Amino acid sequence: METQTLNSDLRIFMHHIYEFEKGVRSMVLSTLANEDIPYAEERLRNRQIHFFTQPTPNTERTNLFFGCRECMEAIRLFVNGRSLSSLSPEEDFIIGAMLGYDICRQCERYCQRKANS
Repeated sequence: METQTLNSDLRIFMHHIYEFEKGVRSMVLSTLANEDIPYAEERLRNRQIHFFTQPTPNTERTNLFFGCRECMEAIRLFVNGRSLSSLSPEEDFIIGAMLGYDICRQCERYCQRKANS
């Protein structure tokens, strides 16, 4: 696949690789169509970036986590074969913080999830 023919999800994925390599992000979560996963995995392997995939409830898409080795080890322990929607409010909060999501919104999300559990 050449850059000009990449779909929008893969263009965003490539931008996330750029941000990771520049030190803007330590960890990234991309949700891609299953047919895009082999391309994405090859790009990460070629750049020696640690990653792992996780199926989503939508069987046509897959979560692809990538980033620093330490982050990948931690996220594997959090997820451990479970869907992201089944994580505890605390686990969800920590993963959101690791991904660099807005901390105030993560706090709001945590409080909402905690109230609903």
